[in-house]
Amino acid sequence: MNREVLPILEHMTVHKFIRYMDNQYGFLRLRKTPNGTMRYKDMQDLVSEYRDYLDMCHKLGYDMENSFVLYPKDLQKSHDKAARRIKHRKDAKIKRDFIAVYQKLSGQLDFEKDGLKIVYPDTPDDVIKEGHALHHCVGGYVERAANKECVILFLRKSSDESKPFYTIEVRGQKAVQVRGTGNCSMTPEVEAFITDWEQRVLSARLPAAAA
Repeated sequence: MNREVLPILEHMTVHKFIRYMDNQYGFLRLRKTPNGTMRYKDMQDLVSEYRDYLDMCHKLGYDMENSFVLYPKDLQKSHDKAARRIKHRKDAKIKRDFIAVYQKLSGQLDFEKDGLKIVYPDTPDDVIKEGHALHHCVGGYVERAANKECVILFLRKSSDESKPFYTIEVRGQKAVQVRGTGNCSMTPEVEAFITDWEQRVLSARLPAAAA
């Protein structure tokens, strides 16, 4: 409990903390989640959420001496609102970083052969849509791509560049994953294209592109 309480007491007296928790628990103890389960099993759950709320307020740059910030009328609603703002801010940063990475990569990993070609995503939404279309989990790689941990690219048929075909994850100078619909493996034609692309393009260009 001390690990939960001590950060809270940096902003208020023990008396004010106890009084606020008692007041909130009086009606929030009956609050349920969308699944119908109790949101707070006991006072400890509420204290933990209060600590998280104050931490998010600090990260959002709120005035930590303002009583409106410190003692919201409905802690649960204020906590969830702060969490949404944190997520929105994080998502916006990821989007900016993702776009910047791919603007820098543009043109450096191009390759087209035997009716297949490399296509770049423009935004994180393109990667998410790719995962939905091909029924695999590439949408979860957006943040990694934004952080330059990997590069996500699309393999398309030259005759229909807009239609998802295969998705490529590149790390270093290697295509470490190439997956099609339902996470299927490469066909012989796709494998031949990838091998040629690695030898002609990745080995020569990626270090400069990722610098």
